[in-house]
Amino acid sequence: EVEGAKCFVLDTESMVRPRHVEKDVQYRLLRLENGLEAFLMSDPETDKSAAAVDVRVGYLSDPQDLPGLAHFTEHMLFYSSEKYPKEDEYSKFISEHGGFCNAFTSAEDTNYHFDVNSGDFAEALDRFAQFFVAPLISKDGVGREINAVNSENSKNLNSDVWRNMQLWRHLSKPDHAFHKFGTGSIDTLSRMPKEKGKDTHEEMLSFYSGNYSANLMKLAVYSRLPLDEVEHLVASKFSKVKTLNKAADVFPEDPFHPTDHQRLMVRAVPIRNVHALDLQFLIPPEDEVYRYTPCHYLSHLIGHEGEGSILKLLKDLKWATSLSAGPSPESYSSHSLFLISIELTDEGNDHVEECCKIVFQYLELLRREGIQEWIFEELKNVGETKFHFRDKQSAGYYVREICSGMQVYDRSDLLLAIHQVPREFREDAIRAALDVMTVDRARVLWLSPAHKGKVSGVEPWYKTEYEAEPMSEALAGELRSCGLNERLRLPARNQFIPTNFDLVEPEEGFDRPRMVRKTESSEVWYKPDTRFKTPKGQVYLSLVMPESYATPEAAVCTNLLTKLLVDSMNEVTYYAEVAGLAYGVQSTTTGMQLIFSGYSHKLLVLAEEVLRRLLAYEPNEERFGVLKEQMQKDFENTKFDQPYQQAIYHTSILCLQKKWHIEEYLDVLSRLSFAEFQEFLGRLMRRVSTQSMFLGNLTEAQCVGFSEKLEEIFAEAGSRPTFGSQAPEKRVMELPAGAGRSYSRPVGNEDEENGAVNIVFQIGLDSPKRNVTLELWVQIAERAAFHSLRSVEQIGYIVCVMGWDSHQVKNVYFILQSSTHHPVAIDTSVEKFLVEFEKRLAEMPDQEFADQKQSLKQSKLEKLKNLAQEGKRYWKEIEEGTLSFRRQEVEVEELEGVTLAELREFHVRHFERGSKERRKLSVRIVSGNMPKREDAEEGERIEDVYKFKRGLQTYSLI
Repeated sequence: EVEGAKCFVLDTESMVRPRHVEKDVQYRLLRLENGLEAFLMSDPETDKSAAAVDVRVGYLSDPQDLPGLAHFTEHMLFYSSEKYPKEDEYSKFISEHGGFCNAFTSAEDTNYHFDVNSGDFAEALDRFAQFFVAPLISKDGVGREINAVNSENSKNLNSDVWRNMQLWRHLSKPDHAFHKFGTGSIDTLSRMPKEKGKDTHEEMLSFYSGNYSANLMKLAVYSRLPLDEVEHLVASKFSKVKTLNKAADVFPEDPFHPTDHQRLMVRAVPIRNVHALDLQFLIPPEDEVYRYTPCHYLSHLIGHEGEGSILKLLKDLKWATSLSAGPSPESYSSHSLFLISIELTDEGNDHVEECCKIVFQYLELLRREGIQEWIFEELKNVGETKFHFRDKQSAGYYVREICSGMQVYDRSDLLLAIHQVPREFREDAIRAALDVMTVDRARVLWLSPAHKGKVSGVEPWYKTEYEAEPMSEALAGELRSCGLNERLRLPARNQFIPTNFDLVEPEEGFDRPRMVRKTESSEVWYKPDTRFKTPKGQVYLSLVMPESYATPEAAVCTNLLTKLLVDSMNEVTYYAEVAGLAYGVQSTTTGMQLIFSGYSHKLLVLAEEVLRRLLAYEPNEERFGVLKEQMQKDFENTKFDQPYQQAIYHTSILCLQKKWHIEEYLDVLSRLSFAEFQEFLGRLMRRVSTQSMFLGNLTEAQCVGFSEKLEEIFAEAGSRPTFGSQAPEKRVMELPAGAGRSYSRPVGNEDEENGAVNIVFQIGLDSPKRNVTLELWVQIAERAAFHSLRSVEQIGYIVCVMGWDSHQVKNVYFILQSSTHHPVAIDTSVEKFLVEFEKRLAEMPDQEFADQKQSLKQSKLEKLKNLAQEGKRYWKEIEEGTLSFRRQEVEVEELEGVTLAELREFHVRHFERGSKERRKLSVRIVSGNMPKREDAEEGERIEDVYKFKRGLQTYSLI
């Protein structure tokens, strides 16, 4: 009993736990007297604590005449509570104490979550609990949050992902919950209710009081406090949540009419220039058979990319570039949907029926071959290995996943189930899913710009143009009798599955990377795993090739080579990826970067295989044509990126001395021949130098030996080291001081209603004192700006203030996107905010400033959670040449000496209008569909980007 409230401890002895990453974590499962269940985790080593509540109600429970009400309710709970009536108190507290908070609404759940510095967890949890105990759902905030929901919906209107999901829902029984529009908009939450005489605020209060019941809530907590203290915190704060003892809403009726919504062929027009083929099947509820993972088994086989797979055959025919298979995002507890998504080439778009036939031939192969226990056991083996040796996750993400899983899985299976680890082979469960993946239950969505003007339907919420018709009898008959295809077969046994998990004993004093080899052509850094004690490794390899980025033509060819290389190796490397290894190859402004990660047992085997294939690569003209086409579409489709993403891109064009433009790439691709590509490859590898870092469960001898072998491989291929004069230079433009500059571009998509602005304040070169002062300023400003510019001024859903590194140059970005405010007007609002923020700094009490410094200190000294985080941190230092491997500790020492007067002076120097040292650039993406501007522009407009850059100096970098 805690403060008069009873709580019951439930058994967790049968729960399977990770053997490695959580060996020191203690668990406890509680049920409070009001029915709320809480999963408590005590980790004495964590410096971030977190909590999440999952409420078993989502947009499927929205009233038919008020779409988006569940989502709107989620927004409204953030305002204030009876105990903490000050607006935005919760979010402000989290932000000022090194944390993050958010929420989301899905079909059947609304999930609220936060993390915070561990020392501030009890206070944060108290504020969080008030969401569910006594929120102040103020009528004053209704209009603002309706606008916020509308802005969130607005940013999704031109996203093919969101449009496709809603089209799938639209093609269902109109009176079924599946048919609903879950996001909401100003129409559904304001205009339509008013027309019907409904008060949205009253409807929301009714929805909250009728659904936010303790017995429908699951709470997960991750803290460094002992379990008894966590239990006391939880019981004392959450026992006051009311309970209705109501059952969660369920939706057992089939959402599809067998003749109207199945055996369906849908043609739709996408926003992007893409051809795609999606096949969706209604299968038995996965939640009821999660131990046997039928979707996991089928997605592994249907989505396989090795020899004999659907994708391999489609690629050989030049009909497809990618394929994915698995649970559809439209699935919910009563009905699961399995989705096969294929991205088609232009040629493949002319063979859609043949592509469908190949899919059904593979499904027929699976039926005839039977459910293979050895495949299931292989997946189980891989899944259990990943589970027991999984990387530590952020506390906030982990609690979010756990409380969502608590709504579905038995407690003994909880941790395994949220990581999708197969538990038990049940042929009948897998067979039941496979047996309903038939022609007569198929829903086929064919996306192509070619359908424009040839379809007559319009989906009401996203305005997607489409036509839905029953599949023709001729095609249905052909697919039913498709038989087998001799080019399709089951995958082979996976030779990359690791079996050796022995740990290397690291040398003493290896607390940071050390250069262990340097030659004319290579530089090798090494650090063994001294933190995580996991059988994993990381290899970072930069190939410095002077020819790679010399011209736009060279950059295109290098980029295309990386895509062709990955494509040519896929049948081999896919097995490695299934087994827990990963690799990536990408072109850079200095050459190529390759990253390998995963279990150390076979990590260097994979790395050597990839590098040998790179140097022996002989391009295939057919694949060149296919991937050149895909690359061209990718570049063309950047015009459909979110406006704020376009603003960030154009900022990089303006601020980096050497960065080729996408328009130049498109011009190159329109003319590039296979012969020219081959000629370039002959030059590319003539001079190559390497810079590498080996991290993790690897010995120094292994790493040095690998680098020696690498030099031999390059020498055998005829490559010679680069000259010293060819060392890459990464230069950043120094923006003019004083009056600001602005640059405007029309948004790429003429139907886009949003515009955006990225307001850049260039601060200066990397130095410990400057860095921490900037970070402190951003920490204080980001929440204040969010509240002022989003909550009060309602500029838009995307409002972000952040520090941004351009190589070694530090900047502050204000990134905002809006459909109601012109970018020039947003700029004016940001200037007003900066004036108000200067007043806040002037009035800031010493104790608040000290608290802010302490919060930043804790954030900077937060422990790395896994090898990947450590690798990114150290590789950035090596790649940039700064080699500040103790950066966090050094900067924290500088932070101790930063005074409030210095922070105020920093603000005046870099942000006050009129300061002779302020370096400001506004990059504006303007929509033709938004209000005309009324504000006067500040500063000089940039008309010619390259003329502007030629008149600037560059920073002197290392």
